[in-house]
Amino acid sequence: MNAMVPSLSGGKMSSSDPASTEIEFLDDPRTVTDKIMEIPIEETHDGYSTENAVLGILRTILIPLSELRLERAQGHTGWNSDEQHDEFAVDAFASLDAPEGTLFTIEIAIWCFGEVVKKHYQRYEDIEEDFRLLRMGEEDLKLAVARSLNCVLEPIRRRLGGCEEWKELDRLAYP
Repeated sequence: MNAMVPSLSGGKMSSSDPASTEIEFLDDPRTVTDKIMEIPIEETHDGYSTENAVLGILRTILIPLSELRLERAQGHTGWNSDEQHDEFAVDAFASLDAPEGTLFTIEIAIWCFGEVVKKHYQRYEDIEEDFRLLRMGEEDLKLAVARSLNCVLEPIRRRLGGCEEWKELDRLAYP
C-alpha cells in the first residue's frame, strides 16, 4: 500500500477538498511555495509536532526521489531507455557543496547572528528529529521543501502545462 501525503490543512490529501488544501501538478512555483508556507504546524511542549504535511511531503515524495537521484549519481541504477538525461538538477535536494551521501540540505537561519548555515542530512529521521527539537525553524523546513518540490514539478509543468488533453482529463477527473 502506498503512503498517503497529508492534506495541507491536516488529515489525508483528498481531491474533494478545496484546491488550497492540495498541491496540483500544474500549480506555478509561487503557488506551491505559498501553499507550503501556509501549512499549519503545531508546537508541542517539547518542540514542533512531526505530524504535518511538510514532513509528509518530505518523507513520502522528496526523500525517496533523492535516494533514487543519489543511486543514479553513484552509478547503482541508470536511466531507462526513454530517458536521455536526469530531469532533476543535481542540487535539487542537496546543495552542490554537500558531502557525499547527502539526501537533503536545509538552509537554517541563525537570526541572532544574521547568518544562514547549511545542514546536510543523510537520513530522513535526522531531519525530523532536528525539526521536532527546534534545531531549525518552521520557515527553514518549509522553504527547503517548497524549493525541492518545485524542482520535481518543473519537468511536469513543462510537459503538461500546454497540453489541452491533460487539462481536460484533469477537469473531468476533478470537477
